[in-house]
Amino acid sequence: MHIVFADELGPSFIRTLEDAGHHCEVLPVAPAQELHQLIEDAEVLVVRSTLVGRSTIEAATSLGLIVRAGAGTDSIDTQAASEKGIYVCNVPGQNAAAVAELTLGLLLSVDRRIPASTADMREGLWAKARYSTAQGLKGRTMAILGLGDIGLEVAERASAFGIKLQALSRSERAPDVLARIDALSIRLCDTLPELLHGADIVSLHLPLNENTRNIVDDWFLDQLSHGTILLNTARGGLVDETALLKAMNNNGIRVGLDVYEGEPLSSPADWRSSLAAHPHLVGTHHIGASTQQAQEAIAGGVVDVISAYVEGVMLNCVNLVDRPLGTCAIAVRHRDEVGALAAVLACLRGAGINVQQMQNEIFAGISPTAAVATIRASKPPSTETLHDLSQIDSVLRVDIVERV
Repeated sequence: MHIVFADELGPSFIRTLEDAGHHCEVLPVAPAQELHQLIEDAEVLVVRSTLVGRSTIEAATSLGLIVRAGAGTDSIDTQAASEKGIYVCNVPGQNAAAVAELTLGLLLSVDRRIPASTADMREGLWAKARYSTAQGLKGRTMAILGLGDIGLEVAERASAFGIKLQALSRSERAPDVLARIDALSIRLCDTLPELLHGADIVSLHLPLNENTRNIVDDWFLDQLSHGTILLNTARGGLVDETALLKAMNNNGIRVGLDVYEGEPLSSPADWRSSLAAHPHLVGTHHIGASTQQAQEAIAGGVVDVISAYVEGVMLNCVNLVDRPLGTCAIAVRHRDEVGALAAVLACLRGAGINVQQMQNEIFAGISPTAAVATIRASKPPSTETLHDLSQIDSVLRVDIVERV
């Protein structure tokens, strides 16, 4: 396959893919709007921070897979990809420890005013009294929004500092996640006001989507007590920066940020922001996942996604329907031979039935063996259609296994 890397992955991982017979091309640094001119023949596109918009997706006529070398996929137009039948996959969890480490680093830096203290020392100023007013972290309460891989890693590290933890309750969580929540004594709150009430620290670890954009707005910030520390190492778009500036000025909100709305897409860049210049802010340059450990883990995850795709298996695909579709499920047992499924699908097409999901499994044994196709259909087949299916030479039996 022709694999194009819009962002650097690491030469050793690229060699692994090349050794597997793939043609790998690493693009030169280029503005995002020119990407569509560079990937017309790409079958797989790998990106980290590069934006992948509709024009890029529509221009890449051979593209079948986009891999985001990281967790979030908000930089990719997944709707456009879905319309073109292009898989979008990510590599979640591999950078969780790195982002959590930076989150705690920002927290300590805000509380102890480490950057300002260092700046004064570099200017030859000894100001011990100025920097001896930290509140300390032991016994404080941290509200974590987003208790996924990163949020749990943050919770584990914060717990080691003696910080009390709370997060929002959810109706569905995996047993292993519930076990970690219990082990860390995380208090689960039913509502956002309950979560924010009494919090000394608020840490954001949410994906950016239409429900979370600007979740930190005037109302949100009004729930926080004077001097609360807000941390964001997730996505800049989670925060209404105008509202945040007002809260920093009027309510003493202290902030540690690694991400910003409208941050530069290239580096280095001349970028000035009234938020970044505020004395209540400690900021870094969107480097949460930028440790050698995290980058190697992510690169390995990208290789795993591509290798699985070659074998017809999708790992961490974010734009496939994750629920059963259709009004019924039909089990068609058939001989494993050429044309069997084609005849079944043709029969369903003739009856005006759309196949919305299908899985075909082959039974073990010496060839020839049988197979069973489980087909989720847009509407139940009529008695006549069931009869027509059963009359196909290669069909052994037809059953309706589920009706909705």
